[in-house]
Amino acid sequence: MNFDIKQDSLWKGIIEDLFEDFLRYFYPDWANQTVDFARSFEFLDKELDEIFPAPLGKKRYADKLVKVFLKSGNEQWILVHIEVQGYKDRQFPERMFNYFYRIRDRWQKDILAMALFTDNDPKYHPNYYAYQFQKTKLIYEFDTFKLLDKTLTQLNKLDNPFSIVLLTARKALEKSALSDSKQLIWKKELVLALRDAQYPDEKIRKILNFIRYYVKFDKEETFKELDLNIQEILKQRKNMGIEEVIIEEIREQAFEKGEQLGLQKGEQLGLQKGEQLGLQKGEYQKTVKGVQKALQQNKLNLEEIADLFEVSLDFVSKVQKGKIP
Repeated sequence: MNFDIKQDSLWKGIIEDLFEDFLRYFYPDWANQTVDFARSFEFLDKELDEIFPAPLGKKRYADKLVKVFLKSGNEQWILVHIEVQGYKDRQFPERMFNYFYRIRDRWQKDILAMALFTDNDPKYHPNYYAYQFQKTKLIYEFDTFKLLDKTLTQLNKLDNPFSIVLLTARKALEKSALSDSKQLIWKKELVLALRDAQYPDEKIRKILNFIRYYVKFDKEETFKELDLNIQEILKQRKNMGIEEVIIEEIREQAFEKGEQLGLQKGEQLGLQKGEQLGLQKGEYQKTVKGVQKALQQNKLNLEEIADLFEVSLDFVSKVQKGKIP
């Protein structure tokens, strides 16, 4: 299952899945003394889209706006912007300022803004936005974390699973570590670290998928070898599953390939059967082609394909047997 998953998609998923560990990693004193972890976090993706819409046809993956409750009973809003670009973006500081003032103006909430730079440009590390016209002057500073500036030792914090996430991303910045053979070595080392730390199974599963997909292997055989190592190290009888963010990526890729095959929306058979399955009109044939593609790849079992395309196991079985055109 060596799928090409976008790194910003993986960051979005792992930050949301491990947000408590994220806070304890970057702001340990404030988090431990102030945050009420007994109350759930609220991820405000809809609110962020309202004040700063993503470009047409694109999804916002890396930006997170999160409502955190404090022990005092107050709310704290946290803006996390993950900068995954590998080039200098001169507009980035101004975008950070735009986020800040639009959130502050609309909701009047305190904001903790942070930029996590995962690029490989050592000279790129903006941490403020400055504006001046005549005697009017503004300087907006925001917190930053430059992954490239940190050593593996500095990143490794005992008892915090988010350190494994950062170690994965840091190793991915080393050109000498990107061949299949080198990747297999350091990814296996990270899996061993997961085992030795004895984190909860739920967290291990999420981090494992980040390790698996953050850098793609060139060969499918190497990916399978990594999975065998994972099963052996963690005593798993089978893979631990695919997270929602990865499923969405794979589904989109399959649909895109289906459209490239010249699928015709609105075919009568597709409309009839699509309505029976509760699918939107015109989506039936895309779903069939996506399932067929997944079956041909022979990387997922029937249950995983059914979950991936949100159809019944019987539907996948019929496609496999050629009973559904």
